[in-house]
Amino acid sequence: MTKKKIVFLSVSVALLLSLLGGALFGQATQKNNVYRYLSIFTEVFDLVRNNYVEQVPADQLMDGAFSGVTDAIDEFSYYVPPAQMAAYKSFSDVEDNGVGLIVTKRFGYAYVIASVPGSPAAKSGIERGDFIEKIDGQPTQKMAVWQVRNLLRGAKPVHLQVLRGGQTKRDEFTLQQAAFHPLPITTEQYGGVSYVKIPYFEKGTAAQLATTLETIRKAGSRKLIIDLRGNAGGDVEEAITSADELLTSGLITSLAGRNIDPKKWQADRNTAYDGDLEVLTDGSTASGAEIFAAAIHGNQRGKVVGVTTYGKSIVQRFVTLPSGGGVYMTVAHYTTPDMKAIKAGGIRPDVIVDLTALALRDESSTPATKGAVAKPKDDLILQKALQLFTEPAAAKKAA
Repeated sequence: MTKKKIVFLSVSVALLLSLLGGALFGQATQKNNVYRYLSIFTEVFDLVRNNYVEQVPADQLMDGAFSGVTDAIDEFSYYVPPAQMAAYKSFSDVEDNGVGLIVTKRFGYAYVIASVPGSPAAKSGIERGDFIEKIDGQPTQKMAVWQVRNLLRGAKPVHLQVLRGGQTKRDEFTLQQAAFHPLPITTEQYGGVSYVKIPYFEKGTAAQLATTLETIRKAGSRKLIIDLRGNAGGDVEEAITSADELLTSGLITSLAGRNIDPKKWQADRNTAYDGDLEVLTDGSTASGAEIFAAAIHGNQRGKVVGVTTYGKSIVQRFVTLPSGGGVYMTVAHYTTPDMKAIKAGGIRPDVIVDLTALALRDESSTPATKGAVAKPKDDLILQKALQLFTEPAAAKKAA
């Protein structure tokens, strides 16, 4: 980040805090603080414009300041300058970008929240936590998140340079858009434990889950694992309806925000499955999948096993500004059954699985030559979930 952006980010944060402080201490205090920080902003603006080692266009400084405000809010909000609005209007924000990458910006770079199971990205080996340094040779540091997503949606193959945790060399990937939706629910059987994988919530997922649960119930299975790892997007309503299939009462979630109509979703009495339940999560469990996990956890319907979820159950809206630019910002968030914002820290599992042993990649797990197959990792989260079911006495003692 350049010095001038740091300066304007700091001023922007201060301005934002003054606005928030006004809500707490009254309109008079708010107005005084706003004028105070606008005065400081003007001083810094003039200082940089007149004394910085190189001449910087005023528009560039203002765009940096406005971007600093959205950076201070959350990683999912962003500012679009007037000069980029024409390109933005042609941008179609498909969540998984057609290649299966759900991305945000972290530490200046494009960051992979999840590779959608079954997508070209997942098949190529791109993983949650990877940083995309370049797309077709263009550094992502200079891009807003919408520009990253737009480039990933190219009709032609896109070439990515990726930096992975624990490695210093960059990996190269080439992805081509493909049709991989709808993503089916898959099932397996581990002895007396039924396993259901929900890769993505989309139209029809809830109905498919209800049918799957009915089949499991009729088979007499009383132990069920639902895997939400890697499920980071899709239709929130489908996730809510899916959670309701496993509940007979209680609050599933609510929607809250300062300028939206609040809403609550209550579970009905009907359920497709009433046996013992565990839900698997990891750092790439986000959005609707977090609502599902929170509903099960918050209503004591079953145990959540794995890693704390990402924290991205939000509603966003684009607001066009009189200047010709615009702001895409978070206007509401979904809550847990006890009315806490999911985005405030994700869903913490009942049973946390330590994945430290898998975080450090050894050379044997990375293909040495093109076309080589990587050694599969141990699935520690699934192993722990099965252990909790097969050793109920030990699990109860640990709880």
